[in-house]
Amino acid sequence: MSNKLTLTTVVFLSLLISCSSEDTSISEISENQELTQETNTPTKPEPEEAKPEPEEAKPELKTEIADIEEVLKEFPQGALSFLSNNEKQCIAEISTTESLKSMEKSLMEEGKILQEQMDYFASCNLPGPPGIGIKEAASSAATENVQETSYSTSFASIENITSLGEDGVSPHLEKVDEKTLRLFYSSIKVKGIAVSLCDYQLNCEIQGSLQRMSDLTIIETKDGVRRGYFVELNPQTNQKDIFTAIFSEDGLSYSEKTPLGFPVDRDEIAWGVPDAVLIPNGLVRVYWTYTEDKTSDEKLISATSKTTKGIDFVMDPGYRLENGYVDFEVIKAEEGDWKALMSYTPHYMPEIPQSLFYATSKDGLDWDLIEERITPKGYTYFDPTGIPIDEKNYLIVGSAAPNVMGDREHLLFTAMLVLP
Repeated sequence: MSNKLTLTTVVFLSLLISCSSEDTSISEISENQELTQETNTPTKPEPEEAKPEPEEAKPELKTEIADIEEVLKEFPQGALSFLSNNEKQCIAEISTTESLKSMEKSLMEEGKILQEQMDYFASCNLPGPPGIGIKEAASSAATENVQETSYSTSFASIENITSLGEDGVSPHLEKVDEKTLRLFYSSIKVKGIAVSLCDYQLNCEIQGSLQRMSDLTIIETKDGVRRGYFVELNPQTNQKDIFTAIFSEDGLSYSEKTPLGFPVDRDEIAWGVPDAVLIPNGLVRVYWTYTEDKTSDEKLISATSKTTKGIDFVMDPGYRLENGYVDFEVIKAEEGDWKALMSYTPHYMPEIPQSLFYATSKDGLDWDLIEERITPKGYTYFDPTGIPIDEKNYLIVGSAAPNVMGDREHLLFTAMLVLP
């Protein structure tokens, strides 16, 4: 075993068994960042009524999981050797034996792993191996396929799908002024949430980063408070929860962090990606992804604040949507006129790729989903965020990746959603 691997794994063990104190500084780099990514579940749920492509039968879910013991026999002092049994099981369910062997070999020989392999740790809410670089995947298909694409449907079109050339997931886009946008996204480059200023062509420059959180969304409350909502691991309970905090105008610092009180186990995979929206009556509603038993298709649920402060919430009854829709993003919330984008579960890839879908509502609780994808079928698109340009046009940012299982890049893209 090389000195490089020994040093890496010792530091990795130390990081896993210690708990970092809270820190809202933008300068400190934390390896405890979660990058929310697609995951696979091991069993196939019963088909339900609503499906994105009714003519397509859902394929069998991935039933084989990675053989951790086989990997440990070949790499007994590798990164996996320092994980608990539950953590090993989580990674096994979303990876393959060969990919994990490749990861351990790359750690030993190069000190670098693929983004997809780093995502195994993020998806299981584990810090990645510290000091490890990210190497490029063998194929550059992600950049080639995302660029210069448009797609039309019977009710809308998405135009000029273009790669931003930046690896990232869970973006959040907000308007600064008539010439400037601010883009937040989980980035391996900053090992946290990158905070960028962009023009309206999405030429961006990173201003700083936020650590120890993922899936950030920011609103301005009726009281004029700039309030963010995000996922974080609670070190006292070892559970994940949605937190809220007051954010600075530049988005680079926050204070008065408070959990919403909807915790789940840290190994809960198909959960999270909260989207907060100021609703017409001045209250705040937060939507997020949820599963009842960790094996069935995801559902979308929500909670609404008790007051305009947006701190204390009560669950809204029922589900907003069922049957595997995820990454919910409200792009318009006006009295009697709501619009939202979302993606579809990765469970059935590559036969059914993740795609973006569109829904409308009169109250933000009961949604009418249009079961026709608005992105090309040959690629996966997820984590949409967007702002209105006018009544018909919405500037969209999201994440995209090749429609394949295993190692792949996740690139940010931009597009224009054009409604009738």
